[in-house]
Amino acid sequence: MRQVLAFCLLVTLVSCGSKETKEKEIALVPAWEPQTSNTEASLRGLSTVSDQVAWASGSGGTVIRTIDGGTTWTDVSIPGQETIDFRDIEGFDANTAIALSAGLPALIFKTTDGGQTWEQKYFSDAEGTFYDAMDFWNDQEGIAFGDAIDSRLLILKTSDGGETWSELPFDQRPVSKPNQGGFAASGTCLRTNGESNVYIGLGGPEASLFYSFDKGETWAKTITPLQSGEPTQGIFSIDFKNEEEGLMVGGDYRGDSLTRINAAYTTDKGESWFPVMASQSPSGYRSGIAVFDDNLILAVGRQSCDYYRVGDEAYTPMEGQYYAVSVSKTGKSAWASGPRGAVAKLTFK
Repeated sequence: MRQVLAFCLLVTLVSCGSKETKEKEIALVPAWEPQTSNTEASLRGLSTVSDQVAWASGSGGTVIRTIDGGTTWTDVSIPGQETIDFRDIEGFDANTAIALSAGLPALIFKTTDGGQTWEQKYFSDAEGTFYDAMDFWNDQEGIAFGDAIDSRLLILKTSDGGETWSELPFDQRPVSKPNQGGFAASGTCLRTNGESNVYIGLGGPEASLFYSFDKGETWAKTITPLQSGEPTQGIFSIDFKNEEEGLMVGGDYRGDSLTRINAAYTTDKGESWFPVMASQSPSGYRSGIAVFDDNLILAVGRQSCDYYRVGDEAYTPMEGQYYAVSVSKTGKSAWASGPRGAVAKLTFK
């Protein structure tokens, strides 16, 4: 009975929608349509702005952008940063984007002219610094986090559109367990939601979720049921349908066959999480999850991808191997990005 209840609650996670919408969607199958990125970089940073505009970032200091729906992708990489891996990027429009690096040095760059020029907005070479992800509540207020130093996570915040960044005082930062950290796999192990909520998913010895309802000023913690215990296991991606209902995915990044509990859901604003039944969950390790247009959930991984749609009994496999998935704020467009410069746009066939 509990398993049945769990699945029923999962189904309510996405809007039931109108009967007409369901009938229309049933006739169309979501699919990833590969595009030519003109790069071989590993693309873990991804931000969908609209049906025409998207940004992606990754290894080798790479940043690419499309403003024509992916017909062409332009290299707008940051000069002099060929050794840097930009694991996350936030695009605001066709001209404005912010890129975050992982590892040392820790860097944040911003462009306001479509990537023609970039300005460095943050720098740190403090030992142990490793930023995993960032997200924004709006075009002015954003937050980034990194693995713990002296047992406390690094938290950066901006209130002026990324022009300046300030570190949260040490005693206000969440306390993590020894050998615990985030996964800079898709830029979505940190997720903002609503006007002031933010969530950070960790892995390793425990699949912990830290959450804040006041823009990261104070934090609480809950332990989720996602697979953990090894450095390669934990929470990799989080997304929300609304302020109460959300999903997370993860598993073991060594491969699909090593992944067991890889999905969980919440209906209480993230304070408690319940596992999705194995027979109804994504089919392997997942590094990215995104809710599309209320009726469709997209999940991606480097070995396989899938989707879940209202009325389905389980996730359905999709062609493609990707690290990240991003849906526009209007919920009408989505892209995926991955290894060897892989980029793809969501279509319905």
